[in-house]
Amino acid sequence: MLRLTHFFSVLFLATSTSQAWADESSLVLESGISDLPLTQIPFEELVKMDVQSASKIASQISAAPSAVSIITADDIKAYGYHTLAEILEGMRGLYITNDRAYSFLGGRGFGRPGDFTGRIMLLLDGTQINNNIYSSGNLEYVGIIDPSLIERVEYVSGPGSAIYGNNAFFGIINIITKQGHDINGLQLVGEVASYGGRDAKINYGKRFENGAKVLLSASGFNSDGQNLTLSQDASGNLGRALNLDEQQSRHLFGKLEWESWLAEIAYSTRKKDIPTAPYGADFNAPYNYEDTMFSASLKHDRWISPALQMSLHGYYGRFEYQGLATFSSTAYKERSVGQWLGINAQFVGNWFKNQRILFGSEVRYDFDQRIKTSALDFNTHESTLGLYAQDEIKLSPQWLINLGARFDINQNEFNNNVQRLSPRLALIYKPVDATNIKLSWSQAYRRPNPFEKHYTDNLTLFSNADLKPERVRATELVMEHNLNKDTRLLGALYHYQTEDVIFQKQLDASAGTSQFNNVRGGKTNGAELELEKHWDNDMRLRTSVAIQSAQDGDGHWQVNSPRRIGKLNFSVPFFNGAWRAAYEMQAYSERKTEHGTVLGGFSLANLTLSADKLLPHMNVAVGIRNVFDRDYAHVAPSSNDKQILIPQDGRSYWLRMTYEFK
Repeated sequence: MLRLTHFFSVLFLATSTSQAWADESSLVLESGISDLPLTQIPFEELVKMDVQSASKIASQISAAPSAVSIITADDIKAYGYHTLAEILEGMRGLYITNDRAYSFLGGRGFGRPGDFTGRIMLLLDGTQINNNIYSSGNLEYVGIIDPSLIERVEYVSGPGSAIYGNNAFFGIINIITKQGHDINGLQLVGEVASYGGRDAKINYGKRFENGAKVLLSASGFNSDGQNLTLSQDASGNLGRALNLDEQQSRHLFGKLEWESWLAEIAYSTRKKDIPTAPYGADFNAPYNYEDTMFSASLKHDRWISPALQMSLHGYYGRFEYQGLATFSSTAYKERSVGQWLGINAQFVGNWFKNQRILFGSEVRYDFDQRIKTSALDFNTHESTLGLYAQDEIKLSPQWLINLGARFDINQNEFNNNVQRLSPRLALIYKPVDATNIKLSWSQAYRRPNPFEKHYTDNLTLFSNADLKPERVRATELVMEHNLNKDTRLLGALYHYQTEDVIFQKQLDASAGTSQFNNVRGGKTNGAELELEKHWDNDMRLRTSVAIQSAQDGDGHWQVNSPRRIGKLNFSVPFFNGAWRAAYEMQAYSERKTEHGTVLGGFSLANLTLSADKLLPHMNVAVGIRNVFDRDYAHVAPSSNDKQILIPQDGRSYWLRMTYEFK
């Protein structure tokens, strides 16, 4: 493997020979409608919109090799979304499981509680923010970005390792942040909510005369939480967890764009009390998690020649976790720290007619991977070199072929190399202007993270340094059709086959010991259908249904995998557009728990009313979550030996006021 210092030197030397700055116009939509809100763009133009997640450098939705769904800033505002978890709950086929500590993401039949982002890569403006200890991306108030700063969220379903490498297993989610002129001044936001929720934020954005755009934000959230009645032991005896649901979070964000440069920093920290007493901890005793995340990136685009564009992207990330738990009346502390840096150089060549070639190289150095507990104190590191290429060939006005592959070499602290090739092949057929049919086949992988390989308490969970990477093969057929300029229909059929799945396997039931092991993979067959409709009066509808059958390696129904998921989002303006009502409904069929029992299905409804300029420069929004006060629960992770189900919140309310200084 190339030495990191040598590779960086070669890369920067190549960069220094470039002669021309990138033209900023290359970053806007080819259709020339980039200044319009996404909700006002007809679907016949929307399919020409550039998405950043499907193939590293922007690619039109219609030419993307996978199915793409987007939630815009207008959707986030209309439905009053507070966290990335709430945003993702509104997207086709995705579902959230909350154990009152973290939110776990599921999709395409896989969503075991405790799997954090469910093996889906999470990006912030193209920079990966999954940490290098647990591979988690953080979706609730621990998330790295406040939703008020999000321009849109792109969800690209299916394996993405052909371009993104490790951990792009079942899909990619890219959070695109706003630009300075989207705020265009100073914005103050205050909110109160049920369970003692208080939220405050200050946002500032501006585009200056020299073309520079700046966006700055600071926010904070506190919640008192609830007193919960839960099982206090494995026998199911109920107890009351008092004052153990509180949380607080803080966010900072800064973004500067000037000519062909983009600099960005993001910081978040959250402390959450844990009422469920997982891992055999004392019930109704002090237990909390604190997560801190920092991300910094610098990007530069330029033209090397009239036919060759380069994008250079450097990044740094830091993650820290601190936990406090009580066992047998004794407090134990745990701490994890991860740091990484990397650089990615990618190129797009247009040397040949009807052909676009993308290629690049990425070096990442995870130089700090520490876990410290009362039973364990270790620090490891690893480095990865990735080489990738993709060829997009327009065979005719109707046919497009997309060929891509990435080769990764990973080297750990023992100089052991793991090499992976991740190919993808997609065929895109456009019989008429309004229709795209895509058939794709791809492979992806996920390496075991340091927690899975090395963590042990020397009592119940034991380390396993011999874990192998997980693998998945996927075949997918996608159809996108614009019924008219304001109506879009998306359908997908898919088959996934996994191998060497990493699973916390029981070693001795009587002793309660376990270890992460590679087990036989499973398979999933599924279908998704999504309809989106906009009306001339700005009434908007998005609805979807997902049907999936997921089996583990023994042919059994996968844990926490609902066979049917339905979503409905409908918003309508009234009082001459001064107000908007947004109604959201989500329905989930039954799921299997970690104990083999079945959790019944449930449906939830949310309602939001919002008004722009209720008073000069002031916006107001009020919302009700779980409108019908459904009594429902989520599947508990295997780490929770006392709870089979985790009760969720009943009906709750929030009120938000925004004042803008223009």
